[in-house]
Amino acid sequence: MLTTTLKEKTCAQCGTQFRPFSSTSRVCSQICALRWVRVEKKKERALDRKKKQDQMPIRELLAEVQVPFNAWIRARDADLPCVSCGVVNPPMTTGGQWDAGHFLSRGAYPELRFNEDNVAKQCKSCNAGSGKFAHKERTVSQRFEEELRRRIGDERVDALKCAHPLHKWERDELIAIKADFVQRLKQLKGATK
Repeated sequence: MLTTTLKEKTCAQCGTQFRPFSSTSRVCSQICALRWVRVEKKKERALDRKKKQDQMPIRELLAEVQVPFNAWIRARDADLPCVSCGVVNPPMTTGGQWDAGHFLSRGAYPELRFNEDNVAKQCKSCNAGSGKFAHKERTVSQRFEEELRRRIGDERVDALKCAHPLHKWERDELIAIKADFVQRLKQLKGATK
């Protein structure tokens, strides 16, 4: 009976040279095999996430990008009161105390959806429209504009209120915006610790 000896291979996990048990062996030991499987599974999950993101409708991707953007706005304005009513510690409600309120709404002005000047930390009741100024003949949006002018200046608020060209969100652009705000949120939270 003729036996052949297999050539040495390089371990796919640790990179050392080893004599394989069979021609299909890719790793030198059970430990490397376990590590290699974990790495391969991680790569597979990343590919699955990318594939899912590539097939996701734009409206779903917009909602996914909105999450880190809103979290960054709330973290950025953490030390500021509500932009509309000035409350510092509103009652706890389902979903937390704070929203990222848009001065000019996302529905009417979709091109300003991720514009940092257009968004500020706002308590849940003001963002829901049941503002505390209705009984004083002042609307939530009027107070929002007054406070926004104080915070960022008349020039930037007037720039928001000017006509803007419509914007068609592209998949790659949204993915980049999401990555940017995830990174900025990490930096902001790291700086506050």
